[in-house]
Amino acid sequence: MANIVAYLALSLWPLVAIWLYKRKEVIPATFWTIVGGHLFLPIGFEFDFPLIPVFDKRTVPTIMAYIGCKYISKTPITLLPPAGLERKLMLLLFLGAIGTVMSNRDAIVEVDRYLPGLGYHDIFSVIMAQFILLLPITLGLQIIRTPDDQIKLFKLLVAAGLIYSIFIIFELRMSPQLHKWVYGYFPYMWGQHERYGGFRPVVFLGHGLWVSIFILTVLSSALTLSKIKLKLTKQPNFIVLGYLFLLLIFAKGFGATILGIVVFLSITFLSVQLSNRLALLITLVAVTYPLLCVFNLFPHDYLIENIQLIDSAQAGSLQFRFGHEAALLDRALEKIVFGWGAWGRNRLPDSVVDGYWISVIGMYGTVGFVAIFGLMLSGILRATAVFKTLTNNRDRVLITGHAMLVSVLILDQVPNHSENPLFWFLIGSLAGRHYYSVVAKKEATSISVSSASNNGASPGNGAGTVS
Repeated sequence: MANIVAYLALSLWPLVAIWLYKRKEVIPATFWTIVGGHLFLPIGFEFDFPLIPVFDKRTVPTIMAYIGCKYISKTPITLLPPAGLERKLMLLLFLGAIGTVMSNRDAIVEVDRYLPGLGYHDIFSVIMAQFILLLPITLGLQIIRTPDDQIKLFKLLVAAGLIYSIFIIFELRMSPQLHKWVYGYFPYMWGQHERYGGFRPVVFLGHGLWVSIFILTVLSSALTLSKIKLKLTKQPNFIVLGYLFLLLIFAKGFGATILGIVVFLSITFLSVQLSNRLALLITLVAVTYPLLCVFNLFPHDYLIENIQLIDSAQAGSLQFRFGHEAALLDRALEKIVFGWGAWGRNRLPDSVVDGYWISVIGMYGTVGFVAIFGLMLSGILRATAVFKTLTNNRDRVLITGHAMLVSVLILDQVPNHSENPLFWFLIGSLAGRHYYSVVAKKEATSISVSSASNNGASPGNGAGTVS
């Protein structure tokens, strides 16, 4: 059971956010509000009020980040992207929520469980939950616009990672105890974190897999900064990079370590052109994975056989996931357009839902999957588009390193459910480089032309000129 510290931490985080926005610029304030909450607030603890989404470590920092940007820093941002593919996909997701509720009005009655049908009030709660889920994309789109903004973001990630590494190392030695000591409870099954004669660190993220993914994110940011010859700390860059890579290995996340090697080889040895194409390829594999599964085109057995040569335990774990994944996909196909909705309706009585993709397609169907994974893909597509316009090598390395990081995080959503506010913020900030150079500029031009027309002015008479 959660102790008073958990109540205080979640209750006082809005005050922390207000302090950050009053003391810092909008990018670091937004980063520490979202990422600080993600790293340090209690997992699995929430304030649950009727008819509205729960307030937890995900929603409270995200909402406060928007309030801080809009009303404290006075940054001109909107609740939804002003224009472009991202706005259309978000609206599709909200409309799809209506279809999900309307097509799941009946209760599920089975031998060993009863799940009530969805009601009209669920439309509001589902849309609100989806809106808060994707709000970090909107923030990233609108505050990360330039290469210097990206550098600030990567530096903040490295700083956060080095601070958090102290807690990670502590748990590597002492076992994952911090969440229990601070907040009074352990959020997941203890046995999931015993690995290779030791423990996987959990800290305040809830699961060892998520710690590994965070380290991967930090390592990728550090590699990108080092590639453009920026100092990471007072120590030589190779020491910091070596430290982070060893930390990733000792965190005992098999998949994250493999992805870390891919990122390291790509950023360090491949040309920026090849890295950019590889990021796009990785993302396309991730977003088309459900289709490959439906038509039995993905080489599941081949993958398990090769991992068996490296680690038999991991091969067994993967085979277990693929088996449950196949059963859940069969269930999702029964309501493939709008899905089954939440409250466990998408699951089978004995199913284990690991991959984020199967959770999305099971709850929200093809419509929800296209919207959510389309938003992931949009960041990579915008990175590819802006890459073609860049001539400065530093900028090309920055956009490629960012795209490479986002692509492997998207790929991790196939076997795992590791998405979080930082994940969505990174996608939005990647897309922001292209978004404001093209989409928002077009929108501003359209508004200017409309305003000039309404005032009886034209570009030719010196009023309302559009450049």
